[in-house]
Amino acid sequence: MTALRLLAVAACAAVFTSCSSSVDMPKGNSKGYQSARLVKRAPNEVSQTAVEKQVHGLIQNSLKQQFSSRGLAYNQPNADLVVAYMVIYQDNAMTTSYDDYFGYGRDANAILGLAHERGVIKGDRPDYFERAGLVVDVVDAKTNKLVFRNVAVGDIVKGASSSQRAARVNAAVNEALAPFFK
Repeated sequence: MTALRLLAVAACAAVFTSCSSSVDMPKGNSKGYQSARLVKRAPNEVSQTAVEKQVHGLIQNSLKQQFSSRGLAYNQPNADLVVAYMVIYQDNAMTTSYDDYFGYGRDANAILGLAHERGVIKGDRPDYFERAGLVVDVVDAKTNKLVFRNVAVGDIVKGASSSQRAARVNAAVNEALAPFFK
């Protein structure tokens, strides 16, 4: 998956921001929590391409910045919160995801199916499109309960520079997490 396709995933998220009851969308907040860490990726996952590593690095740096700038320690081994994310790519014919940093047991397939239904099957865009969505989950590490889930979606920009790509990823992470920090 190219970096542009990963960024398109950020666009896909808006497709299901008004998720039906089939996908849990809790809207908890950061109050009472002091630390967070990224979900642990399975050690035997397929290697990422250089572009995938770059985009995931941008997402992970932005996540760290979002939590750190709000006074939460980030990537402590015994953190209060576990932060997970899934990138969804969609065009007018198909929807796919990259969920190595999403963890397990929180409806990844249901989210992907809902995004496909709303964006492709019931979508009303007459022309070819590519978009990306970023789904961000925040899980209470002690109870393993999903505290917060939100999405950000945007169209993929072909030929984006590295700085444009970084700005778009940062904006998507900020959009997805902003309600959590209110």
